[in-house]
Amino acid sequence: MKPPIKNRLCNALIVALATVAAWAGTAAAVTIPLFNTGTDATNTAWVPSNVTDIHYFYTLSPTAGPPVTVNNAIWPIFGGPWVPNNANSRWIGPDQSSQGPAGAYTYATQFTLPPSANLATVNVSGLWATDDPGLNIEINNISTGQLSAGFSSLVPFSITSGFQIGVNTIEFLVQNAGGPTGLRVDKIQGSFSLIPEPTTLSLAAGGLAAIAALRRRALPL
Repeated sequence: MKPPIKNRLCNALIVALATVAAWAGTAAAVTIPLFNTGTDATNTAWVPSNVTDIHYFYTLSPTAGPPVTVNNAIWPIFGGPWVPNNANSRWIGPDQSSQGPAGAYTYATQFTLPPSANLATVNVSGLWATDDPGLNIEINNISTGQLSAGFSSLVPFSITSGFQIGVNTIEFLVQNAGGPTGLRVDKIQGSFSLIPEPTTLSLAAGGLAAIAALRRRALPL
């Protein structure tokens, strides 16, 4: 003897809801491994100065070397106008003294998005400060039109579009008139959701179709 239509309808509804719940679980946010300036592999700020940044590099610079941590014990950090370093990030620049020739400096950091990433859900945010002006932040050579507030304070930035599957490059564009120059990125974070697997979508659709069929059978002629 078959169970009543009502019971079968309820069972189908439970299956469909469970499938949708599983689908929602797969869409939970995935953290992007991003790093502040002047940090080690655990995203903790280096204590010494003149340490090459392992997460940021120059794509444009009037100097030949990589960006390094700036000396925390001398001006313009100690007794100067630069926002102080903390345990989460440090100023980086072309030299530990903070001095650099005039010109354009573009600092870059990269991360990778898997094929299953839903690009519409990717977001990156954080704080930045620069010396001299921070003219723009670009994602994969696409301008976001964001400016820094100089070197005395960290200001927010946010990126919500322009991402791609595979390697993504964030670039911080800084212009220096000569003398002290550097970049500080703090509290950078990012996340994305996964595209639901086709099998999950099929199960959800099947459960909902079953409900509709049972509902039609339950209706009086």
